[in-house]
Amino acid sequence: MEIKPSKYFVDVILPLALQKTYTYIINQKEAIIIKPGFRVAVQFGKQKIYTAIVKKVHSISPESYKPKPITMIMDEYPLVTEIQLKFWEWISNYYMCSEGEVLRSSLPSALLIESKSIIVKKEAIKSQIENLSDLEFLIYEALQQSNLTINQIIKIVDSKKVMPLVLGLIEKKMATIEQSFEEKFKPKKQRVIRLNKNYNNKNNLEHIFDSLKNAPKQKAVLMNLLKKRIKIDSWTPFVKLSNELKIKAYYLKSLIDKGILEETYQEINRVLIKKSANLPGDKKLSLSQQNALADIKQKFKEKKVILIEGVTSSGKTEVYIKLIKEEISKGNQVLYLLPEISLTSQIVQRLTSHFREKVLVYHSKFSTHERTEVWNQVLKNDMLGSVIVGARSSLLLPFKKLSLLIVDEEHENSFKQFDPAPRYQARDSAIYLARDLNAKVILGSATPSIETAENVRNGKYGWVKLNERYGGVELPKIELVNLKAEYQKNTMSGIFSKQLLSKIKETINQKKQVILFQNRRGYAPILECLSCGHSPQCVQCDVSLTYHQTTNKLKCHYCGYNKNMPTQCNACGMTTLNKKGVGTQQIEEQIKKIFPDINVARMDWDSTRGKWDFDNIIEEFHEEKIQILIGTQMVVKGLDFKNVLLVGVINADNILNFPDFRAHERSYQMLTQVAGRAGRLDKKGKVIIQTFQPDHPVLLQVLNYNYEQLFQTQKKERIKYRYPPYYKMIKITFKCRNYDNVNKASAWFSNVIKSSYKGTILGPVFPAIIRVRNQYQKQLIIKLDHELKPNELKKLVLNIYKSFQTIGEFRATRVNFDADPY
Repeated sequence: MEIKPSKYFVDVILPLALQKTYTYIINQKEAIIIKPGFRVAVQFGKQKIYTAIVKKVHSISPESYKPKPITMIMDEYPLVTEIQLKFWEWISNYYMCSEGEVLRSSLPSALLIESKSIIVKKEAIKSQIENLSDLEFLIYEALQQSNLTINQIIKIVDSKKVMPLVLGLIEKKMATIEQSFEEKFKPKKQRVIRLNKNYNNKNNLEHIFDSLKNAPKQKAVLMNLLKKRIKIDSWTPFVKLSNELKIKAYYLKSLIDKGILEETYQEINRVLIKKSANLPGDKKLSLSQQNALADIKQKFKEKKVILIEGVTSSGKTEVYIKLIKEEISKGNQVLYLLPEISLTSQIVQRLTSHFREKVLVYHSKFSTHERTEVWNQVLKNDMLGSVIVGARSSLLLPFKKLSLLIVDEEHENSFKQFDPAPRYQARDSAIYLARDLNAKVILGSATPSIETAENVRNGKYGWVKLNERYGGVELPKIELVNLKAEYQKNTMSGIFSKQLLSKIKETINQKKQVILFQNRRGYAPILECLSCGHSPQCVQCDVSLTYHQTTNKLKCHYCGYNKNMPTQCNACGMTTLNKKGVGTQQIEEQIKKIFPDINVARMDWDSTRGKWDFDNIIEEFHEEKIQILIGTQMVVKGLDFKNVLLVGVINADNILNFPDFRAHERSYQMLTQVAGRAGRLDKKGKVIIQTFQPDHPVLLQVLNYNYEQLFQTQKKERIKYRYPPYYKMIKITFKCRNYDNVNKASAWFSNVIKSSYKGTILGPVFPAIIRVRNQYQKQLIIKLDHELKPNELKKLVLNIYKSFQTIGEFRATRVNFDADPY
């Protein structure tokens, strides 16, 4: 005989940075309904109500506190899958964060409802009202009309110091604080109309026309609908009738008011893919692509993860499409991960031409309502959501039948989330998720990361190569221009060498297109006074302000602080202000002066803020409405432009000299990728790289497309100096508004961990930028080069952090952990 428990409990994950789950009590009826993955509203703290996700249903009461009951069940079915819950737990353990932080990063904010405090009026007698101050009376009078939020009260009294007033009303028992809790997600609805069913036969139609004798316009509209063979006996969008058939809305409204037509509102999906008239057709695979496809299928029998290493324009995407077709024909889901939102436009158009409405897109440019719709479609696992294209956040969607994950341009550091937590690497996390789902993973790149290159060489991953471009086109010829020599010979025109300008003119004359690359946005990174040397700094960060010509402002690229361009130096008052350095806006200005009759566009973070801005620029460039495209790294990541013959790199030294152990690897990848945009259709392209270091070993490797030499050099250096992928790393960052506190906190943490761990510990040291958003920061790097296992070291670090939190003087210091901080 089965003994039923007398009490039931749920462990829930709250959307907060809490290191554990919390237990709430539920009744037997709720226990039958609730399953892991359900959303429940729970009270946490004295008043605040949060959306929590149920992790476990059980009958064991917590020992240290009395559990509260849940406030309400919010779903009819689990919104989060059990595989997701397991995946969240792995992310929180591996990347040293809380499950609540993973939850907040995963779910669209429309699904994470939080209560908000509202002030509610209580009845008062005349003497109480007479004792109110003027501002208190103003608030009480407003409460007579409706309940108010704190923000609304701030607007009413025109002051931010309203809490003393609110608390005064509460003490006088004339108001109280309650919690308002309402659904954020609002499905999109469209107005639809149809012929009233009561008139749905010939005799009744005659009766309608008789009744409209005195309304000839309305009668004509009805006749027009019938002549156009519109199925007005079924629901038809109101907009379609009023716009496409040029029927004025008030005639339709009159017919609705008379009961001849009836109306309602139907839920529809939001537009997530921009329609294009230039959808690419189906391509026949080349012999090398066919061999690669066959090789992949064979290797999948032995390995679950395969790298396709194909030179730029080798046709990797067409191979992916063939693999996707096979998976969705079995009723499975496919995730296509991209490093940049800018890449989704072209890839989505290509996939849409093959899979039509089966393609969904998911990334941060979409509104929370649009992301919520995609979440629900993926969860339903219908055929409309069988191919999902997105940036790293799409990895956290609720897949049920995911069988293939494609990580395109797998080498890109955009797959790494740096802030806020969870600081996960989407490529590595995708491989873990695939293992849980028994799915396959394709990693694609022309310039693989050193981690992946090592894994294929030691046999951990399968390895397939595509060594020739589609159509047999040769790789572009790369030329290095020595800027030092060009300046000495006085042959530079502004920031352009004679060779680069000559090639741009030649390319334009051939009716071909040009891409110019500079990995720095804005106009000039530094504004300097030539009289005293002063440079305007951000008031919140230790960085100089960047000049943006389009808005005539100085901006901080870290916190967003901005101010108008000064006319004189703030330090000495002189007007000798000089702009130093080169950004994309300055390149655009100079190119327009040199080529005034040529269409020039710029693609960087500043010019692509809107939802469709990426798509619009890419489409115009594809249609050859733009001859010269200037951009940051977003123009070099896998975009396919058939008519581009020339690529120019304005200055390669910025990326070569970056203080990071991966600087050379990333420089090679970026420059090879930017070179790969040239000559992709029928003619050998040309790449001109301007540099002050033409003999730099990395530039010579790029010149000869010698990835193997780069890999062997990097492997030797990283083993010698104990860097990833041969040694794991954990970075700990301390942040505080007080300079002394951050020094003390980091020193204490460092001393404690050095006494417990005998491996390499670097720091604590200040990073290149000491203060960001008024927070001083210091960093500590721990290398896993001792006998401790990764999990043991993480456990040790977190235990030290628990002790750290108990020290009163360190409470204002925030500590961030970043496993694999690269």
